[in-house]
Amino acid sequence: MEDRVRALLAQVAAAGETITYEALRERLGLEGDLVPLLRSLSVAEDEAGRGLLSAVVVQSSSGRPGAGWFRLAAERGRDITDPDAAWQSERARLTARTRDG
Repeated sequence: MEDRVRALLAQVAAAGETITYEALRERLGLEGDLVPLLRSLSVAEDEAGRGLLSAVVVQSSSGRPGAGWFRLAAERGRDITDPDAAWQSERARLTARTRDG
């Protein structure tokens, strides 16, 4: 399952887009709480030098990641003094990395 989620999120990142939690569940037939899966995937991707891939997963109500993403970003050494700037910077990094392969 993690490989399918990683592949879809990489496609979303390469396109410079975002996907809602609901759309992610629907596209991959997932149920339940996605946060543990997304956190684990982001940590693994970040440790591999590819960034916090879950930055492209957003809440439908705000169009931004949930508070957990920002906590994870801080834990992983990102400066979240300006949360929106940190998030957009991570998305730009992901887009560049996924486009370049």
